[in-house]
Amino acid sequence: MVDLKRLAVFLILAVAFVSTATARKAWPQAPAKSERVRIGYPSRGLTVLPLRVAQVKGFFKEEGLEPEIIQMRAGVTVTALMTGDIEFGSALDSLVRAAARGQPLKGLLSFVNKPMHYLVSRSEFNSVRDLRGKTLAISSFGSTEQNTTHAILKAHGLDPDKKDVLVVALGDSPVRLEALKRGIVDATVILIPHVIVAGNLGFRILAHAGDYIELSTPGLGTSDKLLRERPDQIKRTVRAALKALLFVRQNRDESIRIAKDWLALDDDTAGKAYDMGIKSYSEDGSPSEKGLLTSIQLSGVKKDIPLTQVFDLGILREVQKELKR
Repeated sequence: MVDLKRLAVFLILAVAFVSTATARKAWPQAPAKSERVRIGYPSRGLTVLPLRVAQVKGFFKEEGLEPEIIQMRAGVTVTALMTGDIEFGSALDSLVRAAARGQPLKGLLSFVNKPMHYLVSRSEFNSVRDLRGKTLAISSFGSTEQNTTHAILKAHGLDPDKKDVLVVALGDSPVRLEALKRGIVDATVILIPHVIVAGNLGFRILAHAGDYIELSTPGLGTSDKLLRERPDQIKRTVRAALKALLFVRQNRDESIRIAKDWLALDDDTAGKAYDMGIKSYSEDGSPSEKGLLTSIQLSGVKKDIPLTQVFDLGILREVQKELKR
């Protein structure tokens, strides 16, 4: 004779087991233990705001990732990617130039397709041409900022290679702004939001690099070795970063709040910074083809380089499709 109570318990457990198994198939589970990923970025500013948003909004955590975001110069980032000391770097232009020269690196995603660099000077200078024979500060030699600075100067008939302008490397934007205030330099190229601070202090904004050059930087890139060995980790990192980029583009007020807290800005400056920078962001993480070609050209390599040598679009395209579902 069948024990009806035991049968009922068995059926309940069976249904629960099937439901759980079905749910596991339908909803991929994040890893039980968070994986640490180290991301190098060149300087704190609106250009890398998506990295901060991904932290604050929990997009990395949703992907089972625990990010360590480390400020380092672009050249150091490229070296650290090669040695495996970091998994990802956001200095995309520098990474692409290194890949064009044969380094086993790839770009994965672009945050910004038009540089957010601005040339500012002391108030007595009225144009870029007035800087002939003067001193101009950048962050570091070999950086994207050096290339955007040269693009501005050359568009106005000045050639820094011929010493029309003395270019010096002084470090991060706040340091260079302080050098400008003290009269140590005559001009500098700085990022949003520091350009707004400079304008409020009475310095003159002479040019926007985005009017003279198109570059995909910053963003995310990694090593070919990591692409082979940890494709799932790379995909989850790209997905977290893309979610954050889309959030920045679609959520003005909260993005301004996050930028304000992270960059120690007042409400007015944070709002102006967002409105100045929003048009420079990539719409969906895709790089500018023209920007990649510019980076390849700036690498100094004379032969034709296919874009696939410097940028892996495959993972980005997969993530874009998934987020549209």
